[in-house]
Amino acid sequence: MLKILSLNTKIVYDIQAHKPGENQMPCPECSQNRKHGNKKKKIFSWNNTKKTGNCVHCGASFVEFKPFKEQKEYKAPNWKNITFLSDKAVKWFNGRMISQSTLNKLKIYTDTEYMPQFEKEIEVICFPYFKDDKLVNIKYRGAQKSFKLFKDAELIFYNFNALRHSEIIITEGEIDCLSLIEVGFENVISVPNGAGSRSLEYLDDCIELFDQKTVILATDNDIKGLELRQELIRRFGQEKCKVVNFNDCKDANEVLQKHGGLELRKCIETALEIPIEGIVNINNQYDSIYDLYVNGLKPGLTTGLSELDNLITWESSRLAVITGIPSHGKSEFLDDILIRLNLKYNWKVAYFSPENYPIQYHFSKISSKLSGKEFNAKKMDSQLFDQVYDYIIDNFFWIYPEDDTTVENILIKAKHLIKKYGIKVLVIDPYNKLEHVKNRNENETEYISRFLDLLTNFAKRNDILVCLVAHPRKMEKQANKKFEIPTLYDINGSANFYNKADYGITVYRYFGDKESPENKIEIHIQKVKFKHLGQTGIIDLRYNYNNGRFESFEKDVNQWNNLNWLVRNNDVQLIPLNSKIESKEDFYNNLEVDEETPF
Repeated sequence: MLKILSLNTKIVYDIQAHKPGENQMPCPECSQNRKHGNKKKKIFSWNNTKKTGNCVHCGASFVEFKPFKEQKEYKAPNWKNITFLSDKAVKWFNGRMISQSTLNKLKIYTDTEYMPQFEKEIEVICFPYFKDDKLVNIKYRGAQKSFKLFKDAELIFYNFNALRHSEIIITEGEIDCLSLIEVGFENVISVPNGAGSRSLEYLDDCIELFDQKTVILATDNDIKGLELRQELIRRFGQEKCKVVNFNDCKDANEVLQKHGGLELRKCIETALEIPIEGIVNINNQYDSIYDLYVNGLKPGLTTGLSELDNLITWESSRLAVITGIPSHGKSEFLDDILIRLNLKYNWKVAYFSPENYPIQYHFSKISSKLSGKEFNAKKMDSQLFDQVYDYIIDNFFWIYPEDDTTVENILIKAKHLIKKYGIKVLVIDPYNKLEHVKNRNENETEYISRFLDLLTNFAKRNDILVCLVAHPRKMEKQANKKFEIPTLYDINGSANFYNKADYGITVYRYFGDKESPENKIEIHIQKVKFKHLGQTGIIDLRYNYNNGRFESFEKDVNQWNNLNWLVRNNDVQLIPLNSKIESKEDFYNNLEVDEETPF
């Protein structure tokens, strides 16, 4: 029995394929939904040599299932059943107004543990993480605010068992969680790795448990805490969330110490519902308005490609329109930018991309850009393939509806991926592969205007970047036998492709062999709606034939970057930051040291 993974639905199926080469059989994805007489038709082909397959009916693509994350074997610490708390720890908790009974309820104890920050064993406070009755993790807190988690353990919410309640409070740390338990709230959990982590894998693995719950967000009243709060609102949906205002305090424990338990209870009990869409309460915007007043507008995110970063920076809640003559590299350029944003900022990407069909071809392009190697067994060994495969299935997703390819249905699928996996980018490539359904008496210009409004509003409501690739009209050749360079106004149908875009980019390629000066790609930044995000201009890049990356035009082939981007390397402009590369311990080791507290 062979396990295969659908790249469309991420569902794993069992098949029997004994022959080398092609094996024909009913499709595991769609055959059960076909009419009775067609259920046994052999419309699915699995290549046992290449370990890929596809269905000619539903278009689904499959690869061999390699159970990396899905069946990861976590290590669990041994439960020592210790209840001892040192006098130093008791005194410290008393200073935080956390009683012995609360500490006993959560089975908190002190022990000695090796802490890498000090390179020796020291006294630590131990916060055990239970799921039902099973111990799955421990967070150790030592002197000078040093932290670590049990190595290779599962990452879950602290006080996970509280998820049985229909209303749940989420805090940013164990001490805030204990503070709320201290004043009588049992329905409280904490994120396990603070607000600084870009990865929410602990939420990805249990998002369904929140489906019927009201969520009260009691994160810290600082920039990182507000960023975490916004991401949780995006994942849960604003209609399910309430937010806590700690007024003059940073967090729940500070309220408890400064104002007492009654005031802390009041903060939770008066949590505000997210304002109804379309009605803005300016008081709810105070923090962001004050931040703008103090710090001004901040540029967007950079890619590590300096020529591009000098002209344009990236922000979510925006619509980017990319155009260019067919075969000039629009999709390749967009993939390059999004891979860089994913590596630097953990922006997960969802594609509706019939231009890149079948999916295994698109998969191979992304793989090469990530690994720096051509996608074949001669250039990429099996260990590197496994590393890249694991990374892609966690960070890149594909939307391929079998029947309904309207923009409305694509956005429904994208909304599911936002909730389930936290995607930050949606790519529609290209516009003309969608099924366009006009309203009665609606002309093309009116339809395109409504279509673009759908994308813009979806981007804002869900805080994602929407990227639309659209072909221009047929461009004429000039006297030098080069095509005209298209603009967004040249996209068939409407000037609204320019008018309603936040970013507008044209990709124009001069063809030549890999070492020729004619191997040049011009990136025309034609529109950046907001000045703090960049400006218009033109940059010259080269296409790296080894892996599909875009490089500085000044580099020659001996300077091209063929390094594996999934490991730390000497490419200081682009160091991967998300949790697949950076360990949980790294995050805690970099926390600010507080010399005033023993823990």
